[in-house]
Amino acid sequence: MICPNCGNKIPEDSAYCLYCKLRVESILKASNEQAKIAYRNKQKDKVVYSTYKPYDVNKTKLLLLSIFLGWVGAHCFYVGRYVKASILLVCAVLTICIGCLPKTWFLYTYFGGTFIGVLGFICVFNWWMDIILIVFNKFKIPVVLKEI
Repeated sequence: MICPNCGNKIPEDSAYCLYCKLRVESILKASNEQAKIAYRNKQKDKVVYSTYKPYDVNKTKLLLLSIFLGWVGAHCFYVGRYVKASILLVCAVLTICIGCLPKTWFLYTYFGGTFIGVLGFICVFNWWMDIILIVFNKFKIPVVLKEI
């Protein structure tokens, strides 16, 4: 397990991180819902990003959201990564809107094709990378560690 506090590897038989003394039990009882509440209350210092899946996040639901709606950031909205989700959503909406413009429109002919390509690349690259990270348990989920 990787320590979400300092990023070092925690030995399997250890009860705490050898570097920052964070207890493994607090990682196992971490909450994603509490992280969303902390973000809303402007308490970002309580939130850490962990690759360990908290008890209130369903991996199957996260993976399905990523596969089918990941290009618009639905999986990021689900776990509370709102900035990344908003960027993906804006890129997807702009790609679709500009892609639907008639090719005779002057903005499309001057920079629309390149703009669509860049936005589409951002969406697709993040989409596939997040699917791979979720499958291999490397997707970072914001959590609030339980005080023990």
